[in-house]
Amino acid sequence: MKAIPAIVYCAECMDTTRGKTAHGLIRFTERFDVVAVVDHVFAGKDAGAFLDGIPNGIPIVATLTEALDRLPGGKGAFVVGLATDGGVLPAHARVAVARAISHGLDVYSGLHVFLSEDEELSKLAGLHGVTLFDVRKPPHRNELHFYEGKVNEVQSVRVLVLGTDSASGKRTTAWVLRNALKTKGYSAELIGTGQTAWMQGARFGIRLDSLVNDFVAGEIEHVVRKAWHEAAPDVVVVEGQGALLHPAYPGGLELVAAVQPDIILLQDVPARKTFDGFEHLPMPPMSRQIQALEILSNRSVAAISVNPKGLTAEESAHICSAYEAEFNLPVVDVFKEGCDRLIKLIEPHLRTRQAIK
Repeated sequence: MKAIPAIVYCAECMDTTRGKTAHGLIRFTERFDVVAVVDHVFAGKDAGAFLDGIPNGIPIVATLTEALDRLPGGKGAFVVGLATDGGVLPAHARVAVARAISHGLDVYSGLHVFLSEDEELSKLAGLHGVTLFDVRKPPHRNELHFYEGKVNEVQSVRVLVLGTDSASGKRTTAWVLRNALKTKGYSAELIGTGQTAWMQGARFGIRLDSLVNDFVAGEIEHVVRKAWHEAAPDVVVVEGQGALLHPAYPGGLELVAAVQPDIILLQDVPARKTFDGFEHLPMPPMSRQIQALEILSNRSVAAISVNPKGLTAEESAHICSAYEAEFNLPVVDVFKEGCDRLIKLIEPHLRTRQAIK
């Protein structure tokens, strides 16, 4: 896959979870070569340093004009890096999309509002010979798959990364683990379940939250089986969506049921006291989150991964130690510690090396 030079639009959202698509592309993408991020609020900063304290050479600029100067030959893509509530296109983003089209850039959007079905934007795209890619647009129903109960034919170790909240870092942890497995010499594939994973270059994936409910389990099962039949990886790492107890974005049960995971990792953001986007709804305690997941899945949580956002290094270390003592589980901050302890949990389940001999 040759990376496409791209401008990522994240105006007014860089410091919120609504910018998580942009955040993912800033941290890692094989599909795009991100040359700039547009957000007038934080213009002048390095995007990597802003997110994680580690400069990566991607500048945050105030305007599309500044970003265009960084595209080689002025050619490339414009990516809507927003993940708004309800997947709507804000007015300021619509103006930016129209300007990008006028400059001859293909536009990629992961919102629920489909740009290709917008009469005005579609007409403008036709005039300028560009393509509007709606990443979240579901397949036609005759292309969807119904659940067959055949996922256990997959000999890859099936690792499922779930979360205690939406926008908790599940996808990022899944990518870090997938890359760590490959560094260790194992073949591994990430199974993306949202629009951002596709934009980051996941070879296998679905956009779970835009599917007709009857086909959700079947599509999950199908993509896991597809990864096995086409790549036969030692490990598949499946990105979770939402959170089991989140009232607006409930997710996890359909993934547990369809993936039949060997390993469940539970991602937490300890600094959050309420659900993402709902400040009046208190976050259930970790003990209840684990109990609910284990009862419904009939599986044990194998480890907890911690997103330290909002914590000092000392606070994060203290919480990790407290969780380990309370739940008798490995508790890992993959950015600080790496994935060695998680990989040790996976290795006893490896069966591909015998299966493909």
